[in-house]
Amino acid sequence: MGSLGRNIVQIRAYKMMTKNDIDFRVRNLLFVDLETTGLNPDIHEIIEVGCLLVNGKNLKVISEYSAKIKPKHINTATPKAIEVPGYIPLLWENAKSEEEVLGDLVRLAPNAIVVGWKVDFDWWFLEHAFERHRISYDFDYHLIDVIPLAYAYFRKREGINGLGLRRVAAYFKIKMEEQHDALGDIKGTYKVFKKLMSIYDKKN
Repeated sequence: MGSLGRNIVQIRAYKMMTKNDIDFRVRNLLFVDLETTGLNPDIHEIIEVGCLLVNGKNLKVISEYSAKIKPKHINTATPKAIEVPGYIPLLWENAKSEEEVLGDLVRLAPNAIVVGWKVDFDWWFLEHAFERHRISYDFDYHLIDVIPLAYAYFRKREGINGLGLRRVAAYFKIKMEEQHDALGDIKGTYKVFKKLMSIYDKKN
């Protein structure tokens, strides 16, 4: 690695150390859900994003964001994947570009912790997209997955046989839309997270 490469790595490391000085309790939470054309970020694309920016201290919603993204290579899509969000070209006619939506997310939630339901999948796609477009971001490097929180709560309880979002939401009587879409799913994720946090807060 040349001196320029070492300098870039050192600058990134310094920025990460500086950001880590921020108390995690005061960071905002960015709840994110994506709809994609398949499971492989090297082949498939993000076609819809739904986000809620949430105050990390009181868990109140600050703002919401949703956008459809026009795919460039719909021919690589898995039929089942695009069936889930109801993709048809007409509905995506006025969709934004991926680069534009990524820029919106960066501006929406600087220093936020990303939260989701199986959040590693969503972050995997986002990370590939940021790298592909050479877009810098300053989200916290920690991720919060709501599934382990649900697992901890239900581990010794009966009445539920799976950890799917809709199944857990139904257990807590949280209503969700029948049609899958990124914003609707992330609103459900947020409500489940908030419910679990209220339970854990009472225990503590």
